[in-house]
Amino acid sequence: MRTSRALAKQIVSTYGEVLYAAVASSDEVDSVSVQLDGVLRLFRSSSSLRDTLLDDSIDMASRADIVRSVCAGLHPALVEVMVVMAERGNIDLLSSVVDEYAAIAEKSRGVVAVDVTTAVELTDSLRSSITKKLAAEMGTGVVLREKVDPSILGGVIINAHGRRIDASIASQLEAARTVLSTASSGGEA
Repeated sequence: MRTSRALAKQIVSTYGEVLYAAVASSDEVDSVSVQLDGVLRLFRSSSSLRDTLLDDSIDMASRADIVRSVCAGLHPALVEVMVVMAERGNIDLLSSVVDEYAAIAEKSRGVVAVDVTTAVELTDSLRSSITKKLAAEMGTGVVLREKVDPSILGGVIINAHGRRIDASIASQLEAARTVLSTASSGGEA
């Protein structure tokens, strides 16, 4: 049975809050975040695992055992949240839970993590300038997660909480290519 969007959002929020509350006092928020990202990569890369955990014909106890086996060695609170998700058939919400957990962690720290993609590594000066500008615009502290992608040729792509600013040379060239391909060839009538 499909879950309504509002109910799914509430379920995701609950999983994120429970996980964060379980690890916040132990100073393991960041390590659990890394583990959570790893679990998400595993589930994305293994369709057979994902399909098995979403299969209603497999009993809850078996799905729980699979998760405990796959997640052995991870933070106990993370394992238990994953077990509940598997038992209830909510593994398909894992990506949203990862985002929710990150948002809760950011809010508790008073910062926003911003993904910044550039063609070359940022200099300290440029990093500082981008951080200050984004912090002023967002009204909160900013932590940059930097990625280098030479295919953008130059410029910058900034992603934060579903907002994307694409000021890359590659996107500007693509926009120009689109305009030129739809423009009339001109000339005399």
